[in-house]
Amino acid sequence: MALVLAVAGALVDTAIGSRPGWVFAIAAAIGAALAAKACTRPGAWWLISAPPLVVALITVTCEQVAGTTTAQGKGLTTAAVRWAVDGFPAMAAAEVALIVVLVVRLVGTRRRSGRNGSRRSSGA
Repeated sequence: MALVLAVAGALVDTAIGSRPGWVFAIAAAIGAALAAKACTRPGAWWLISAPPLVVALITVTCEQVAGTTTAQGKGLTTAAVRWAVDGFPAMAAAEVALIVVLVVRLVGTRRRSGRNGSRRSSGA
């Protein structure tokens, strides 16, 4: 579901403009938050690294499909910088949303279990 949201946001932005923009960033953030809410605790470590990679892949794919980038060879470096700049707001929004949801889950789990983060017993 998270990936579908991000792709849909990128497609809407590409249809409206020529590059992924704020609709993509918002969709990627919502998708990352949903993924963080649904993941297992061990899976969270893998999920933390996913938003930049997923957003970069979607950004490059959208710009290639839309035909905004026809660079090859040395021009590909310039195109890669443009892809990074275009995808950065979505990467940042998705990463922040994911981390916020994971932290809220962690705090909620600790409160329900009655732990304060310390592993020491409270006895003498």
